[in-house]
Amino acid sequence: MITRHAWTVATIASMLGAVSLMAAVAGRQNGPPTATGPYHPDPQHLWNRLHRHLQVRTAVDGREFGLDEVDPLLWDETRYLLSGPSHARTLRLLDEFLNTGGERLITDPLKRAVLQHDLWAIFDWAIERRYDGRDARQREALSTRLARAIRRLALTREQIDRLPDTYADAVRADPSLPADLLGSGGNWLPVGGLAPIARQHASALSRSAFSVHWNVPGGTGAAGAYLKRLWEFQEPFVLDRSVVDGELRAALNPALPAVPNGTRLALVRTMLLVDQAGAIVATKLVESIQFHVIGPVHAFAEHKMRRARLFAHQAGGLRAVESTDRSFITFSAKGDDFFEQGGRVPGGEVTLSGCDNCHQSRFVSGVASVLSIRGLLRPETLVDVRHPRWAQWYPQSSAAVTAKIARMDFGVLRGIWQSVPR
Repeated sequence: MITRHAWTVATIASMLGAVSLMAAVAGRQNGPPTATGPYHPDPQHLWNRLHRHLQVRTAVDGREFGLDEVDPLLWDETRYLLSGPSHARTLRLLDEFLNTGGERLITDPLKRAVLQHDLWAIFDWAIERRYDGRDARQREALSTRLARAIRRLALTREQIDRLPDTYADAVRADPSLPADLLGSGGNWLPVGGLAPIARQHASALSRSAFSVHWNVPGGTGAAGAYLKRLWEFQEPFVLDRSVVDGELRAALNPALPAVPNGTRLALVRTMLLVDQAGAIVATKLVESIQFHVIGPVHAFAEHKMRRARLFAHQAGGLRAVESTDRSFITFSAKGDDFFEQGGRVPGGEVTLSGCDNCHQSRFVSGVASVLSIRGLLRPETLVDVRHPRWAQWYPQSSAAVTAKIARMDFGVLRGIWQSVPR
C-alpha cells in the first residue's frame, strides 16, 4: 500500500500521471469549454465576458485555448488586446465594468480575489514594454483601466486573511499529496532567504510567491546536512568554458556534492493580492505545485489551480495535470505569439518531454538540474551571519512581497491609483 509519505520515482510518475516544465505554463481546456464561465451561471454575466475575452485565445481553426488556466496566453510579441477589434473590445468591457460598478455584481471574496489577480497579470504584461515606444498609447489606455479595476476589486486585509487554505483542502481530497508539505514538523524542509530563491519564477511571475521545499531520504536532518555541505563547499562556481562569444560566465562546479537519489523537491506557487490600503498581501491560495524527483530517472509532476474547482470548493481548486495534457510555455517565454503566426494549429505545445527543456536532467548532474540551487551556494547574502541560508528559513511569501514592492510595474500601479479616480 502506498502512503502519502512513501513515494518513489515510479509512484510520482504513475500516480499523478502528470508533468510540467517546472514553470508556469498555460494550456487548453480538457474537453469542451465551460459553457457558462467560471464566475456566474449566466454566460453573459459581465465577469464571465471579461474573463473570456482576456483569457481565451482562438486558433484559426476555431479551437479555444486557455479558459481555465492560471496564466493568460500572452507573449512579448502579442498584439492581442493591443490592436484592432480585440483592443477596442477590451476597453469597452473595462469601461462597462468601471462605469456600471461591475465590482459590485459579485461579492464572494474568493471570486473577487481571483479576478483581481487575473487583471493584475494582464496589467503587468501591458506595461512590461511600455517605455520602449511600442503601442504606447494602447498600453496606457489598457493599463489605466486595469489599474482602476484592480483597485475596485481589492479586499480588506481581514477578508484576505479569511480566504481558504487551499492546500489543506486539497490534501483532504487527494491522498497522493504529502500532508506535511507546508506544515511544520514534517519531512519537508523549506529553504530560502531574504530574496526569492526561485529567481526566474519570481521575476517572470512576480504577482505570486514561490517556495522551494526539500525532502531528502532520512528526513529534514538529512536535508539540512546535505544543504550544509553545499554551503560549505569552497568553490561552488567555476568558469563556464563552453561560452565561445568571449563573455565570461560562471557554471556550477561539477564536483559539488551530488543530490541524494530519491530526493523530492516541491515548488509551491501561491497568490499575492493587493488590499484596499494598497498593500501587497500573501495568501494561502495555491496556484500550482510542481514536483521533481531526483534519481537515476528524473520524474516530474504538477497540480494546477482550476477556477471552476476552486469556486466549487473541490479539492482546494487543484487538479493533477494529466500526462496527455498539452501546454503552451508562457513562463519566461519570449518571442512570437503562436496564435498570431498564421498557422491553422498553434505551435509550441509541450507535454512530459518538455521538462528537460529547462532542467536538462538527462544531460547534467542532479545538482545542476535543480535550478534554484544557485541561491543556496556561496557567496549568497546570509539571512543571519551566524547561520548559512539553508539553516535560517525566511518566509518566501515575505520575500516575494518585498521584491514586488520594489518593482517598476507595482510603482506604476500605485502611481495610477494616485492620479486617477477610483
